[in-house]
Amino acid sequence: MTRRVLLLAAVCVLASLSCARSPGPRPVTLRVLNWAPELELELEQRIARGFEDTHPGVRVVVESVVTNFGEKLAAAIASGTPPDVFLLDVPDIPAFVERGLVLDLSPYLSRVGYDRDAVFPQVLDVFSRGPRLFALPKDFTPMVIYYNRRVFDEAGVAPPTGGPWTWDEFLEVARAVSRDSDGDGTRDVVAIDFPRDLYKWVAWVWSAGGDILSPDGSRTRGFLDGADAVATFRYLTDLALVHEVTPPVQYSAGGDIARTGRFFAGRQAMMMSGHWSLPVLLKYAARGDLALGVAPVPHRAGARPSTAIYVSGWAVPANVPHKRLAVELAAWMAGEEAQRMRSATRLGIPVLRALADEQAQRDPTGVERAFLAQVANGRMPWGAVVMDFHRIERMSFDIMDRRLLRGDDVQVAASEIAAEIDRVMSR
Repeated sequence: MTRRVLLLAAVCVLASLSCARSPGPRPVTLRVLNWAPELELELEQRIARGFEDTHPGVRVVVESVVTNFGEKLAAAIASGTPPDVFLLDVPDIPAFVERGLVLDLSPYLSRVGYDRDAVFPQVLDVFSRGPRLFALPKDFTPMVIYYNRRVFDEAGVAPPTGGPWTWDEFLEVARAVSRDSDGDGTRDVVAIDFPRDLYKWVAWVWSAGGDILSPDGSRTRGFLDGADAVATFRYLTDLALVHEVTPPVQYSAGGDIARTGRFFAGRQAMMMSGHWSLPVLLKYAARGDLALGVAPVPHRAGARPSTAIYVSGWAVPANVPHKRLAVELAAWMAGEEAQRMRSATRLGIPVLRALADEQAQRDPTGVERAFLAQVANGRMPWGAVVMDFHRIERMSFDIMDRRLLRGDDVQVAASEIAAEIDRVMSR
């Protein structure tokens, strides 16, 4: 009996020692992939650390890929080594959704406490397919026209009111602020940069009552070359060729640096862009180099004002190994605390309506309130629903350039390019 007791005690001791030495649950590492530049990447890393604090044993690594993001992401998912969460951009939505590469997050929303009703519906719709939801929005912007009040004051012209304005009203203002300021016979102050890229000029087409694709997104003929779109192309190219209120054509493709440089220097009265330009603009405004205002995209008389909504969102690959944690992390990256931290950068508008209102109330310049006023006129960009939309963007670039650089009739150019786009899309 004594021997049995001693043996049993020894077994218990050994068992307890074995239990003490056995490792606990393995730590889990989650990867987040985005395209953030250095300063923004540091912010996203700080946001991710908050998730680590609430999930002991979980480590989050935030990685940035600034070039060829979509291709590298697709390769990682296809190879079976996907990130756990990634930032989904508008042009990539159709490919990732239609090929089943991203998880439908709608079944998980109640568990992670995500309230759809708290988000701007125009923003949430970009990632929705009926009741399904494939990403949780990070932040967003409508396209607007920034203006420098100082340039208007120097020209003795009243700046835009911030309310809707027509093409005729815009042209009157543009001609009034464009001038030869030093009397050398050359116009050295222009009204606005020429909107050569589709992501800018499509809002002008919508605000003329037209569109560039059929409602189902299957064809461009009858739309890209329709009366409203062609009227828009003619109006915009007239700004350069007839009214001379834009920079000379050979310089109009100078990119953001040239455009914002003219704007800061008081050589350009207006600039079309999104909220992403605001942090730099506010720095110049704080130094007194410009007095900033925001106006909507002008509309043709009789048409409804409209603008494009651009947004990115946190998505989860369908083949992630830690699905539950990945969904929780996506919700954290899109949640209130993360939205508040990002709002300090002024790079975008918070997607939670209450936070966006707070941001607008804190802004003494009225710029944020002017941005919010455009959300009701916001439309989903075609790139969110049409596969390989970049091909349409690339080919449609020539419509206005053919008139600007070769003098072609814009109706002929639009009809020929629409027919070619439809041939490419049908393959």
